[in-house]
Amino acid sequence: MSFSCMRATAVGLVIISTCLTAPFAAAASYNESVQGELSSVAASPTPFVLEAGANALIGSAGTDHSVGTVDYDLLALTIPAGLQLDSITIVSYSNQSAFGASFFALQPGSPWLDGFGFDILGFSLMGWAHVHSSDAGSDLLSMIHENANPPEFTVPVASGVYTMLMEDIDTPFNYSLLFNVSAVPEPSSLAIAGAACMGLAAFRRRRAV
Repeated sequence: MSFSCMRATAVGLVIISTCLTAPFAAAASYNESVQGELSSVAASPTPFVLEAGANALIGSAGTDHSVGTVDYDLLALTIPAGLQLDSITIVSYSNQSAFGASFFALQPGSPWLDGFGFDILGFSLMGWAHVHSSDAGSDLLSMIHENANPPEFTVPVASGVYTMLMEDIDTPFNYSLLFNVSAVPEPSSLAIAGAACMGLAAFRRRRAV
């Protein structure tokens, strides 16, 4: 491999490494204690327009049988054109019950088309996940994808409007999430990354001979 090809490969690898390791900058945020309760009405989920970076959501939901209250959290997520949703980090999660597990689900479009609690049928869902206290630090989007309905949605999630439900039919819970959003790579960037990978593969083959 010529020096110029090796240099091009190195540059490409630096670009790939930077893209994979660069942290998400702070972006939009919604905190129920500051901006008010998220909607519990299927026809009108609370709108949340995501920006490039780490979009913070802090809230609480669930069922408190001691006072007879039920709180469903519904969020209408908008991923603007040119952006994609890469992951959803569970920053923190706490349930009143040590063994509690809350239900998180994602649906294409808005309003919310399914039911709540035992009335959820699931046919309109992209996927769902049960979240436990031990899931802090996990990627909620990957967890939802593990229970995806056919046809499976792809990750990163493309621009558009999506609705997310957070609920627990047994106990109250608190949660903090980060919706990690990035710009859709330009075709030229993908070409550079592809060329770098091909160059690296060729270099390794030469060294193996």
